[in-house]
Amino acid sequence: MWPPQILGKSPRMRKVFREIVKVAPKNLTVLISGESGTCKELVAKAIHSNSERLNGPFVAISFTYIPKELAEAELFGYEKEFFKGADEKRIGKIEAANGGTLFLDEITETDKKLQAKLFRFLRSKEFKPHDSNNLIKADVRIIAATSKNLKEAVANGKFMEDLFSILNVINIKIPPLRERKKDIMPLAKHLMKETVGKFKTGPKEFSKDAKDFLIKSDWPGNVRELENSIRRAVIISSGTVISKNDLLAEDIGLQSIKEFLEEKLKRYLKEMTKLENCNLYYTVLSEVERALFSIVLKETEGNQLKAAKTLGINRNTLRAKIKEYKIRI
Repeated sequence: MWPPQILGKSPRMRKVFREIVKVAPKNLTVLISGESGTCKELVAKAIHSNSERLNGPFVAISFTYIPKELAEAELFGYEKEFFKGADEKRIGKIEAANGGTLFLDEITETDKKLQAKLFRFLRSKEFKPHDSNNLIKADVRIIAATSKNLKEAVANGKFMEDLFSILNVINIKIPPLRERKKDIMPLAKHLMKETVGKFKTGPKEFSKDAKDFLIKSDWPGNVRELENSIRRAVIISSGTVISKNDLLAEDIGLQSIKEFLEEKLKRYLKEMTKLENCNLYYTVLSEVERALFSIVLKETEGNQLKAAKTLGINRNTLRAKIKEYKIRI
């Protein structure tokens, strides 16, 4: 019933599950709060999957990495020529989620202008695309999430109080992993089994010192950090036993995807932000996507079926990207 990353038998997680069951059938806005890495999007998906909208789309957007000047267009869509190279109309996330659920991650990263427009949509269920006079109706359930104190943001004038009130009808708080220690080993074992199956490493088990380390660690990155650590350990460990040293193997240069991208893009972005009309958001996304597809195809020796499974997409999407980016196989 629940995604494995949010499974747990601790009292606080049981409370979260009860809240999901209660709120899912009701067509209300929901605010999910919790530290980074607590899998807030999976909680949102669980609400959607247990609601009357389960056959409708689940659409997610994170405002963490979207430049504020592009956020409105991403959410509400835009007409032609919104920016250089945009030669056709594009629907936004709200319209794409019509009949389903829209998940707004890190809602505190939006500016006041976007907050006001989102508030008006929540009140009327109507919106206008960016720089357009066309009024569009959309039947969308909004689930928002934040890793910050939203009440504090309101008090500091950084977040619109009216929007907070309409989002905060139901507030589900996800506890950090360090406050639900009894859930760590079941989670770790599931993640280990999942990684073993995916990478076909052969059976694995945790040594006693590995189990002690897993339980005693604070996991500031929460489930996401635990997941990265387990997957790395499964891949690099020799034999059938995962030791504490395997879990601590940071010196081999493996990083989280977020850390890797931040490190590699920092200098490039610093120079690019000095330019005007450089289409930075779409340029970076396309280059990262092109590199990702090229690397995976190379690692799978051009086997498109295997590459598509590794990427988690269907073969038609992969073929379209190969054609779009003119990738040689």
